[in-house]
Amino acid sequence: VSFIQEVTEKLEIKNLTLYKQDVFKFLGREMPQQYDIIFADPPFDMSQDDYHQILNLIFDRELLNNYGLFILEHGQNHDFSTYPKFLEHKKYGNVHFSFFENNLQDDEE
Repeated sequence: VSFIQEVTEKLEIKNLTLYKQDVFKFLGREMPQQYDIIFADPPFDMSQDDYHQILNLIFDRELLNNYGLFILEHGQNHDFSTYPKFLEHKKYGNVHFSFFENNLQDDEE
């Protein structure tokens, strides 16, 4: 969180809202808006089912704008490539990121 805050200040980003809290509590509350980007860094020892629950909460609750991105940080033992909104996977050292896109036009076809 502190790294993200530092980068935000250096880049003079003004429209960022940063939350540090339990992902399930956060996603369980009423959201006043949709977001362009959501980044989640849950514990690496989380089960595959818990990761999928996070994905489902974000997409079922329509928390992303059209073409919004959800970025999920996770350990190497998780593969989300079959999830319908999956976009790509990136690896940086021992850290893995899966990217998901909310492309509403694809959902309508």
